[in-house]
Amino acid sequence: MARDVTRIRSRDEFVALLRRVADAVERGEPFRVQVGGVRVTVPYDAELSVEHEAEGDAEEIEMQLRWRRGQAESDGPNDT
Repeated sequence: MARDVTRIRSRDEFVALLRRVADAVERGEPFRVQVGGVRVTVPYDAELSVEHEAEGDAEEIEMQLRWRRGQAESDGPNDT
């Protein structure tokens, strides 16, 4: 199943999401996030990366969490 969805969030929503994700990552716990109507569980040991892209006068920073399906099998994920 291929899927590529982006959800634009308000500044307050974005800040709250970053805080919840940072707290879960710091505690070494899985968390859940909903994007485009689909709830996804991110495992505690997902690979973390930061990417910078620049093209013309546009720049972009992406913070990624990557894992394989089935890796997210954990007890008690947090809703994010």
